[in-house]
Amino acid sequence: MGSLLGKIAEMDENGELPTFNPNDMGDVLRLAASKGMRHMIMIEAMDMLRETPNLSNEKLIINAAKKFHLI
Repeated sequence: MGSLLGKIAEMDENGELPTFNPNDMGDVLRLAASKGMRHMIMIEAMDMLRETPNLSNEKLIINAAKKFHLI
């Protein structure tokens, strides 16, 4: 286990650890899932799609996450 922690510390020093991108749909959905909000975000995105059908799925999910103050 010590070697794994050492590797993580080394990656952190080199700036190689993945960072959260609030403009990436995958990152937003992973965050929502970790907080138990993925279903709510998806439902809200579908509701927003009815109102503004010209937005992309990515924009809808990001806007729904912003509405719930997730990002």
